[in-house]
Amino acid sequence: YGDEVGWQNHQFTGTGEFTLSFGNFKVEMTVPADHIVGSTGECLNYAAVLTPTQMSRWTKAQSADQPVQMVTLDEALAASKVTTNGKKKTWIYKADNVRDFAWTSSRRFVWDAMKTMVMGKKVMTMSYYAKEAYPIYSKFSTKAVSHTIKTYSDFSIPYPYPVAISVEGNQGMEYPMISFNPGRAEKDGTYNEGNKNAAIFVIIHEVGHTFFPMII
Repeated sequence: YGDEVGWQNHQFTGTGEFTLSFGNFKVEMTVPADHIVGSTGECLNYAAVLTPTQMSRWTKAQSADQPVQMVTLDEALAASKVTTNGKKKTWIYKADNVRDFAWTSSRRFVWDAMKTMVMGKKVMTMSYYAKEAYPIYSKFSTKAVSHTIKTYSDFSIPYPYPVAISVEGNQGMEYPMISFNPGRAEKDGTYNEGNKNAAIFVIIHEVGHTFFPMII
């Protein structure tokens, strides 16, 4: 998002990095009711947009040291087979002192989260991914996010935000609190060490960009 042109909705396909000026955002995203939204910032209305089961899992994730799935693979697969019925939900996110704002929405997402403590402060580390990335992402993505913000905090500045997210996407690109990273398994669900290590490498790389240049 930029003041000059507003929302940019084309996938970033260049090879350079970019930064915008710092700003505060409060954004409302109205999407099909069966979608799950991930975003820069903190969601202000999970209680209104999540199911009671999802909300219970989110509460559990607040104190979990292993990823908790708010949406399971079976639930994501079931949702992906349903044609939307026209109902909508509005997700509200707030982000302060960020250089940019990005978000994602899909009915196909598995969503997991866990608590990560960074120098005495709780950060919710999360991942959103489709079935194609499930074999790798469910095991490694959120843990890689957690490892990255703790390690970069040790070597640079304390991670300042309440959320850090990895979304499975076509290629790696960072935005404040959220990054998009490849990491799909083979069609039969198998993967080798190269596939796994490549996914972890890009997740660490793009989440690391939250520090440089998205802050510094």
